[in-house]
Amino acid sequence: MPSIDQSALERLRGVLSSNALVNLPGDPEYTNKRWARNAEKTAAIVAYPATAQDVAQIITFAQGKSPYETQSKLDLAVKGGGHAPSGASSSEGGLVIDLNPKMNNVRVDPEAKLAYVQGGALWADVDNATFPHGLASVSGVVSHTGVGGLILGGGFGWLCSQYGLVIDNLVQVTIVTSLGKILTASDSENPDLFWAVRGGGGNFGVVTEFVLKLHEQRAELWGGILMYPPTMLEKLIPEINSWLSERTPTENAHLLFTRAPTGQPVVGIQLVYNGDAEAGAKKFERFINLGPIVTNLQSIPYLELNRPVRTTWFLPGLFNLWLGLITEHPAASPSVFVLELYHPGVYSSVPKDATAYAHRTPTYNIGYLMEWTDPAWTDQSIPTVLALDKEFVKLRNTHFSPELVGEGSYLNYQDAESQKGGSSRRFGSHFPRLVEIKHQYDPENLFGKWFALPTKA
Repeated sequence: MPSIDQSALERLRGVLSSNALVNLPGDPEYTNKRWARNAEKTAAIVAYPATAQDVAQIITFAQGKSPYETQSKLDLAVKGGGHAPSGASSSEGGLVIDLNPKMNNVRVDPEAKLAYVQGGALWADVDNATFPHGLASVSGVVSHTGVGGLILGGGFGWLCSQYGLVIDNLVQVTIVTSLGKILTASDSENPDLFWAVRGGGGNFGVVTEFVLKLHEQRAELWGGILMYPPTMLEKLIPEINSWLSERTPTENAHLLFTRAPTGQPVVGIQLVYNGDAEAGAKKFERFINLGPIVTNLQSIPYLELNRPVRTTWFLPGLFNLWLGLITEHPAASPSVFVLELYHPGVYSSVPKDATAYAHRTPTYNIGYLMEWTDPAWTDQSIPTVLALDKEFVKLRNTHFSPELVGEGSYLNYQDAESQKGGSSRRFGSHFPRLVEIKHQYDPENLFGKWFALPTKA
């Protein structure tokens, strides 16, 4: 583990704001906890900034630049919610900037319908601040995830069908670059940087504040989950197709391949209607009439919402991939496949080149939510998922033409490629422009943990 120069460390502590902290292993407040155990690493030093100026000083320290020349350069990671399963928010023997403890404030301007969100906030912090005003932002579907990671990767969630991705509702950011400069980026100020952070990941600096558009939101929605035996999938598919052809942006669903509380494999549908219970029951009655073995539908308070397919043959093939996974690897039996059936009308209408997020084709995301019960299986998890992904791509390409699949992909659903440089597949045709902007703002690739871009073409 690289050594921490004590004189440089004391100099850093001397210039940080009074509320900031810097901890070494063994200090009482040092922690390496992450959402995923496989992402936990032991950093040589963890810094908890309280201001953008603190972040600038910590970045300078990590690079051993003046006035910290006695400190050798450290590997740098940035943590918001710590939800990255790839380990992008951790560093073995390096320096972690942990934004969450000290930079999690959310300020709401109800008249302007804007939220000023610090980079370490969780989506629960945003919901709790906006909801008393009858407002909500487009957010993810799990409230204990960090705001920063979701936004920088694009941002799907239950409200994206009505208002677009989170990045389509982003007005401005404050960002600290590798040179320690604190910049504002918006459509009118540093527009190239603003374009890049909307879907280009954490390649360009540490975002200390996001300004988000807010939308009027009712207090309760309607929805829940239905579960069916796998034999019902054949009857379920035409009903899903029929619903997809006529549903409105207020109706959304996730199709799940999972296990029931009894342990049996099931096909689940998680339903959310942004409206009242009577209308919601009508919207989804076709699924209720199929006779699910588990029915749990009810009015859902908005604050509780986020707490924890088109062809006949594609979905059965996908189900068989999931069933094969949990059969061959019993330790991974809690794993879930989820097909996100958000209405694509609004977010796919945004011009492809408007932001760095290239994947504007009206398609649906599929996620593998891997979970395992035996710690000894951890080393097998990534190779297993990569092999699974290859089989999925074969299945997808058999049933869908390239123009239906589109280009690029969603950064927030990560794989082993997320920590490799030059992940051009993820960025599609936007890759060359992103490389140019990367070279301008982070020429030495200080921020290279999450789908790192090369600094030269």
